[in-house]
Amino acid sequence: RKTERKIIREVKLLKSKDKKVFVTGCLPSISKRKIDEVADLVIEGNNPNNLLERISDFTVSSSVPVLKKKNSCSLIIPIATGCLGDCTYCSAKIARGTLRSYEKKKIIDIIKKNNPKEIQLTSQDLAVYGMDLEKPLLVDLIREIIELDYDFKIKLGMMNPAFSKNYFQDLLSLFKSKKLYRFLHIPVQSGDDKVLRDMNRKHTVEDYRKMIKMIRNEGNFLLSTDVIVGFPTETDASFKKTIELVKETRPHIINVTRYSSRPNTESAKLKDMPDRVKKERSRALSALAKSIRIQDNKKMIGSIHEGLIFEKRKNNNLARIQNGKAVVLKGGKVGDSVKIKILNFKHNYLIGKIC
Repeated sequence: RKTERKIIREVKLLKSKDKKVFVTGCLPSISKRKIDEVADLVIEGNNPNNLLERISDFTVSSSVPVLKKKNSCSLIIPIATGCLGDCTYCSAKIARGTLRSYEKKKIIDIIKKNNPKEIQLTSQDLAVYGMDLEKPLLVDLIREIIELDYDFKIKLGMMNPAFSKNYFQDLLSLFKSKKLYRFLHIPVQSGDDKVLRDMNRKHTVEDYRKMIKMIRNEGNFLLSTDVIVGFPTETDASFKKTIELVKETRPHIINVTRYSSRPNTESAKLKDMPDRVKKERSRALSALAKSIRIQDNKKMIGSIHEGLIFEKRKNNNLARIQNGKAVVLKGGKVGDSVKIKILNFKHNYLIGKIC
């Protein structure tokens, strides 16, 4: 709901500046009436080609939509749309439908055509890539990308433990290559198995715990996770279990979301809890997450790392080191591989200089 409100505010702001606003993607499929009230044109469906066909004569050269960020050497490649999950709180499945993976050859061809220095593979759930095709493993795609003969880095997007746990050791073996940032985003959502069952997450707390142990055994990784607080069946005891799991596994990044009921979902039938309780739990978990990041970043002062400058900002550059952490620094240019000394930190990024 928070994202929906943000988008509607943005549309209204653009309209106030006498812009014409066309809206496509998943939101019109969920909240068409609300979008109809503010947009000039609503195009349902998730294929960006549909939008382009309606507003210009521009043609797209590939069926795989990619995004090149301005002043960046990153190429963002969605490798699939939809998912195989059926989470009781999620309206994205309603909007985007079931899994539709892009063919491996088309993804590889796009990379060969652009030769990006940084490749970001994204999807609603990276873990299920190809499970609707003959060869289902994400591992095969990543391995073939790694074998491309030039210098680049790969950043992997979110992958649900319910599916990735089945081939996780094979996935971890790929990180022997320096072409992969040692970064993994595995959303646990709750530290209580009953809440996970009510969410229909199809993994257990122990599944997540085992995966984190495997990651830690492989050395220095940056771990990211997602947690929903205030799910209707989350008790004080449930939330305490989540806090204890976070203290035990110490993910560096925790995306904390307050539960909000979405139209036509199973959990919308449950009695919601007061916003006051959700806010209290969100603040407590966010404070814990911030303290973990500060402790982790403080330990890095004085260390030296290989890094890739991947984006130019107004007064500085952004680099990423091997474990995926972002470093703000002066000098160099986008696409440069540089040695970086860490001088200082904020809770959400490092500050460094080129050695």
